[in-house]
Amino acid sequence: MFSDFDTDPSFLKLSTLSELNHGLAVLKSQLDTGGIMAALKYLNSRIDHRFTAIYKFQGAMQRAVFLYDKQGHSGTRFNAIATSETLGRFITASQPFGVTNSATDAFLNENGHRSLVTSFYGVALSRAGATPTGSLCHFDLKPQTLPSPVERDFLNRARSLLFIRLNGFGH
Repeated sequence: MFSDFDTDPSFLKLSTLSELNHGLAVLKSQLDTGGIMAALKYLNSRIDHRFTAIYKFQGAMQRAVFLYDKQGHSGTRFNAIATSETLGRFITASQPFGVTNSATDAFLNENGHRSLVTSFYGVALSRAGATPTGSLCHFDLKPQTLPSPVERDFLNRARSLLFIRLNGFGH
C-alpha cells in the first residue's frame, strides 16, 4: 500500500542479518522469560512509536489482546475498535500497511478514512496463505516516520514467533 516498502530482503547486508538474528534471539528470550508483554516492550524499544499491540480480528471489531504503551498508561481507549475505524483494516496477508500522518495521507483521504491514530505500521498475523486473524502493529497519536526497512523486516520476522506463541489465536 505504500511505494517505498521493499519486501525483498536482498537489500540487507551481512552485518544487518547478524543484527536481525541477534534481535530475534533477544525477542525469543523475552518471550520465554517474560511472555508476550515483555516481547512487545522489546519490539517497542526499537522504534519511536508510543504503542505496540497485537490485535485479534473479531467480525466488525478489532480487539487488543496485548497492548504496550511506552508511557506506561493502562487506558482502554484502544482495546476494542470498530474495524471500519482502524488503520489495521488496510493490512493484507501479503502486504503490511503504514502511514506517517493519517490526517494528511492522500490514500486515506481518498478513502474517507478518519482515525484516532495518526501514525501506524502493521503486519498481518495469520497462517501461511490464510486470511489474517489479527495484526502486530506500532502506532502513535502524533506523526512518526515509518520504521526503517530493517525494522520492517524485523517485525515481519517477529510476527511468526508471536503468532506461534499465541497458538494462532486458538485456531
